[in-house]
Amino acid sequence: MIGLMNARRDAYGLRSLDIERLRTKGGTKWQTPGLPFAAWVADMDFDVAPEIADALRHLVDRSEFGYPDWGGIFALSPAARLFPSRQAERYGWEPRIDRLHDLADVIQGVRATIFHLSQPGDGVVLHLPAYHPFLHTIEEMDRELVPVSWTGDAFDYDDLEQRLAASGGARVWILCHPHNPLGRVFERDELERIADIATRHDLVVISDEIHADLTLPGHAHIPFESLDPTVSARTVTVTSASKAFNLAGLRWAVLHAGHEPMHRALERLPGHYLGAPNIMAVTATVTAWTHGDDWLSAVIDVIDENRRVLPELLTEHLDGARCHPLEATYLAWVDCRSLGLGDDPAHTFRARGVEVNPGNQFSPHGHGAGHVRLNIATSPAILAATVMAMAG
Repeated sequence: MIGLMNARRDAYGLRSLDIERLRTKGGTKWQTPGLPFAAWVADMDFDVAPEIADALRHLVDRSEFGYPDWGGIFALSPAARLFPSRQAERYGWEPRIDRLHDLADVIQGVRATIFHLSQPGDGVVLHLPAYHPFLHTIEEMDRELVPVSWTGDAFDYDDLEQRLAASGGARVWILCHPHNPLGRVFERDELERIADIATRHDLVVISDEIHADLTLPGHAHIPFESLDPTVSARTVTVTSASKAFNLAGLRWAVLHAGHEPMHRALERLPGHYLGAPNIMAVTATVTAWTHGDDWLSAVIDVIDENRRVLPELLTEHLDGARCHPLEATYLAWVDCRSLGLGDDPAHTFRARGVEVNPGNQFSPHGHGAGHVRLNIATSPAILAATVMAMAG
């Protein structure tokens, strides 16, 4: 009876991963560092939902790699057309289907919005520490970072207001919502303050909601555009099924341009200027959003278990290290400053056989010094072995 209960509890094999099999996988997570433990880039160790694997096998078996019949060369993909009902069902927000655009990935949508709505030298508001491709985007596009600093307990919006008043040149706010790397869910009152600041300083908000479906028990995701129509009118939402369903390598995302000038800018582009959707990515996304929620619930159960046991593992093996309370995502922000490992503890952990993201990667202003980002989307046993290895 106990064996049957455990089998039901682990119906997808999420708690019984084979680390030797993981070490033979060909993706960047395990192969790029070539270390015994990989807990860095935002891929899960879990196999995709069986329904997604079956749908992709069906395409392969039928050799369905020609031009898809989606209603025209420039028609919205089925995944984009499914997006409004997905949002309405899960979050009570109904995006306008006539404001949707297919993309290859979320960063493409972020960069396109910055390109069309700002000029070199303009300011871009960003919470620090920040997902590092956002930092690269600001630097490579010759924009100026306007930071929202993390105090250790909250973001300092009073300081931001002073910065905006002094600069006067910010045009865009990248809102990572839920937040990566802090794993933080923005509650309604904080979202309303962000909306108020954006309105008074005439900022367009790019809301990256790629981790929304990975909001953990005890918390609720609120789409930024759902606050009210005036907020939606100055917002561009970008998201994908890739993080929640472990599909990052398939490359599909969707952009909702509540901000009409951004919608017009994209409409004026020549067809396929931003690429065309990948048939396998669209098939995987549609299958995820229609048949994958049981698998997603099982994944969230494992991540929830791991986030609850992680503080105990740190206390036992890396006493003094502390993780920020994880409210969403599977990426834990771990403060290692008391361990005496310097500004880059990731270097020490790498020498001990564990690849994690160095905290300095997420902030040019020192907010990440002495921290690491730890990927906990693995089995509880592998997470425990990973933390033990970090301790040497």
